[in-house]
Amino acid sequence: MTPEQLQRAWVLQAQADAERGVLDCRMCRKRGPLEETTTLWRNGLLVFALCDRCAASHDVVFSPTPAGVEVRARRRRAVELVAQEVPRVHGPR
Repeated sequence: MTPEQLQRAWVLQAQADAERGVLDCRMCRKRGPLEETTTLWRNGLLVFALCDRCAASHDVVFSPTPAGVEVRARRRRAVELVAQEVPRVHGPR
């Protein structure tokens, strides 16, 4: 599938899901109730859905483009990675 076909398929499925009151988040792909989702509609069509959990941890910017809508997201806090020192094994000397 091309990206355009994939987007069209998502829009059609999202429209059907919105009528049932549930949507898939476009970031984490989890399904949730419509009232816990931020949505972006354009010309009567749902073009983006974002769950409250993802919205709380990301700065999301929507920008109109000639082809549609560009969405950019950036994590609000740095991800902390914890590394442990690897124990050293000393062989015979």
